[in-house]
Formats: sequence, C-alpha cells, structure tokens
Amino acid sequence: MKQSLVLFLTVAFLLMITPRLPAPIVETPETPTPAPVQSESPKPRTKHSTKTTPSDVESSARSETRTEATPKPPREGPPRFTGTWSGKISQGLLGHTPTTLTVNATATSVELSHNLGGGTRPVTLSGNTISWHTGIVGEIAWTLTPNSDGQTAQVTMKGLLVNDTTTFRRRSAPENGAKH
Repeated sequence: MKQSLVLFLTVAFLLMITPRLPAPIVETPETPTPAPVQSESPKPRTKHSTKTTPSDVESSARSETRTEATPKPPREGPPRFTGTWSGKISQGLLGHTPTTLTVNATATSVELSHNLGGGTRPVTLSGNTISWHTGIVGEIAWTLTPNSDGQTAQVTMKGLLVNDTTTFRRRSAPENGAKH
C-alpha cells in the first residue's frame, strides 16, 4: 500500500514538471488587399447645360492621375530579421529584464545583450522564424518571429524555469549591403 502511494506520487510529480510543447506555428499566406476601384459613371444631365472651363478639365485630369500611396512590401529573406531588436522578457526569478538581440545581415547569428551573458549564437532559419539556444548546455530555446509591420517581432524564451513570449521592437536595421 505504502509503495503504491509513493509510486503514484512520484508519477504525479514527474507529470507536473514535464515541460509542455508549444502550439504549432501555422503560417497563412498574406494576400494584399486590392485598391478600391472608382467607378466612372456619368453624371445625369439636367435641362440646363453647363459649360466646362479649362480649369475644371485640368483639375479633373489631375485627380484622375493621382495615385494612392502604396505601403512598402514586407521584407523578404534574411533582411526581415536583420537589425537590433529590444524589449523586456521574463527571466524567471530575475523578473522582466531589458534585453537586446542583434541579428547579423545574413541572419546566421544573433548577438545577445550583456544581461544574457553576451556572446554570439548561431541561428536556425525556418520559414518566418529564427531560433537559437542559450544557457550552460543550450537548455534555453529562443525564437524571433517578425510581425508583418517589419518593426515588431514576437520573441519566445523557453527553458526549465523560464517561459515567456513578448513583443520586441526593431531599433535599427542595417542598409542593404551593410555589414553588421
């Protein structure tokens, strides 16, 4: 009886401390919204005829040639990760610590801020996410997934005693061809 209770409590304890796997990341392709189409329906004529002046013709021609400002397309490839990202992430007992992550121009490595021990770690690129490991034996897994605005990203840090996801903001990004 006593052995079965100890066995039951041991199994229950092991199940409680087992780390949970994150939900799968599902990427949905973004489709740009089409620009609104203006219909050019003729105005109904009234009994009174109106004369058009040259200034009326010029103003209507100008309004028809005006184009809507198109937003910049999101960055593609490694440049979408490149730059310095900063935010606060929960580091367990240390609380929410200001953190800086600097991704190199080819998105092959990330430099950590000094409060994380500093140093450069190699990254793995998978779709719209880069990931790397830190800690004494690589026990802490990180991911950085840029948002569609190109200026914010979801950063996740998971380990035995830490598990946090927060939004980081891009502080800077090197220009094309610049080494970082």
